[in-house]
Amino acid sequence: MSEWKTVGCEVDGGPAHRAAIGLIALASDTVSEPEARAFLPTEGVGLYVSRVPMSDVATVESLGQMQGNLQTAAALLVPDDHLDVVAYGCTAGATLIGSDAIARMVNAARREPVAYTDPILAGVAALRALDCRRIALLTPYADAVGDVVANHFTANGFDIVAKASFKKLGDPDIARVAPQSIYREALALGNDGQVDGVFISCTALRVSGVIEAIERDLGKPAASSNQALAWQCLRLAGYNDALAGRGRLFRL
Repeated sequence: MSEWKTVGCEVDGGPAHRAAIGLIALASDTVSEPEARAFLPTEGVGLYVSRVPMSDVATVESLGQMQGNLQTAAALLVPDDHLDVVAYGCTAGATLIGSDAIARMVNAARREPVAYTDPILAGVAALRALDCRRIALLTPYADAVGDVVANHFTANGFDIVAKASFKKLGDPDIARVAPQSIYREALALGNDGQVDGVFISCTALRVSGVIEAIERDLGKPAASSNQALAWQCLRLAGYNDALAGRGRLFRL
């Protein structure tokens, strides 16, 4: 048998030479990963996903219980390679646990410092970038969970002019909310003359296919948890290109 021959090769920056993004998704969530891939560009941007245990019923208690597993989930994200940013993909969970606390857990799990974001951090940043202060808030949550998210926006200087919820139990039900229903209810809320823009909260809602139509037909900005999260991940990674077909936010 002949010996192995060593051959040469060219080396480039790898599949994530422009942005390497780690996403901590919920074990119950079937939407946030495909939504992230829909909003993120494919060339030069890598998305790497781990999961955190989560009940299929979203309550204040079950969302808060994820805190105990977040550091482990962060450690599983390509542990021997570089990440530009780590995102935790739960709007209500991040609000309940606290973004600062999660950022500390994420960085404790990584071998080098890494930027951190989540949908509530990104949502606030997105609405400010879109110059929306008086907002309509559309969620799929039970009232107690919806109040946590709404109160966070209020505490950060936003006026919630209108709000509505599909009132689903958890991710398996939320994932089955049809995009056309999201479109319809976003327009119904946003048509209030006092509303500057609409925020669609929850990473388990499928918004990527209707965000452009919502903004076009409403004539106002709209943002969603997954859209804002993808946008801020790119910006934190230094990817500042304008991108079409993803809503006004990606053209800023």
